[in-house]
Amino acid sequence: MNRTQDNAGFCRAYLRTMDPERAAAETGRRDGYAVLHMECTQERLERMRGDAASQLRREDVLRRLAQLAFGRANDAVRLALRPQEADVEALDLAAVSELKVTEKGVELKLVDRVRALETLGTLLESGGGEGAEELCQALREAAGMMEGADGE
Repeated sequence: MNRTQDNAGFCRAYLRTMDPERAAAETGRRDGYAVLHMECTQERLERMRGDAASQLRREDVLRRLAQLAFGRANDAVRLALRPQEADVEALDLAAVSELKVTEKGVELKLVDRVRALETLGTLLESGGGEGAEELCQALREAAGMMEGADGE
């Protein structure tokens, strides 16, 4: 294994453990702190963190937008119709954009699904040829989350 691959392995182990000595032990290095302070290691860690952050953010945004665009508002309706009986901690209120408690009852405004779909479409178009695949994956994951929450 060459030094670049060895350094990449150390960086992956360090990002997973956040412990330079454990990362060194996992990759057969002697001094994790010395490796951590090397300029090439710092540059690689910065690149890896940036790559991970941008991927996570895009995937999370796509998943969340799909949830908002296609999610159900059952719990929000339950809260509006029977606020005294609702266990707020157990409700999925992701579809709620505004909530007011007035003398007349609870007033809810739901997220704008059309706007969520438009934003989702824009993000997918700007993402190159992977847009359809990402949308399908986000929809599958959102559907799985909703099925798990619908255990009624």
